[in-house]
Amino acid sequence: MNENIALTPYFDDFITYYFKARILQNECNLGGKPYLESVGDDLMEQVTIFDTVERQHAGFQNMLQDLWHGSRAPKYYKQSEYKQMITRSYNLQHALWGRTEWLFVFMLHRITGSGASFEADHGYRNTILPKIATMKTITEIVAFLKDYKTPMFTSIGNQIPMFPKPANGYAKGSKLFLCEHMEDLVRDTWRYIAQVNMLRKATIREIVDFMCEWNRERGMKRFHFQYTATAADLADYYPEFVEADSHMYYGKNAKESMDMMANKIGRYKKDRFYDFVMEEAMKRTDGAPRDLEDVMCDYIRYIENYIPSSKQGTYDHLDRTKVWNTSVIADHPKGRQEWMLNTESWSW
Repeated sequence: MNENIALTPYFDDFITYYFKARILQNECNLGGKPYLESVGDDLMEQVTIFDTVERQHAGFQNMLQDLWHGSRAPKYYKQSEYKQMITRSYNLQHALWGRTEWLFVFMLHRITGSGASFEADHGYRNTILPKIATMKTITEIVAFLKDYKTPMFTSIGNQIPMFPKPANGYAKGSKLFLCEHMEDLVRDTWRYIAQVNMLRKATIREIVDFMCEWNRERGMKRFHFQYTATAADLADYYPEFVEADSHMYYGKNAKESMDMMANKIGRYKKDRFYDFVMEEAMKRTDGAPRDLEDVMCDYIRYIENYIPSSKQGTYDHLDRTKVWNTSVIADHPKGRQEWMLNTESWSW
């Protein structure tokens, strides 16, 4: 174990959670087996946000997976007949788009919120990607975006970037960025990756740093959250150019998980602490940081016995006084905990 950190019971609890989630991913999410009675955990078996250990299979990846794989998409078998017809139309997508177009699409999807919803349409909410799938060039896509009036952003679990102020006739800074800046950023990013590739693969953090600095040099805010997701997409889909197992920048929920999993020993920067904890998790799971970061975000929800409440009532049938996790952590202070039922602090 790394001598710079002291692991807590939360770390072993996370590892237990990880391997249950891996069974759910491989056997139920991708394999089609029933969720109930699969891992002996009521919460994980009945709330399907806990069924993933590889980010490429998470719900926020659904749209990109369908575009990239077409009818070979891992979850194609789950789709309705109508949805399968649409997904099959993407079978020749790679003949239409090259690396530049794909990166533009990755970035567009992340900047507009990844279609997140925690509803039945998770990964497809407001996404504009199906509407641009037949377009051959970024120029065509940008022209379409300029005149697009229907909502194309989601913010459930995803931040909306701090776009530049409207200018040049654009009513919104979002349209200004997407239509006037993003194509140049995408082309410059591939040039940067090509330069790094002369010696080795680029890391996820290097790509994010390049993108954020590109923004800063042009007087815009850095988009750390969205650019990290975009760089992780590159690692998923272009591992020949990007070091897929490289460290990434970790989000708020993942850091909260790691703060529980270990205590810092000695004096060094906090970012290094998160790398140390991540490296221990990699040893125990054989997972990559870009995947484990997403699992750690799910673990926060798991440890708090989270059941989404939604307009569509996806989980309204569950009795919230009976559906609990099997975590060994019995005294976690936040969330919907069983021990809170008999206390004044209890609330839904």
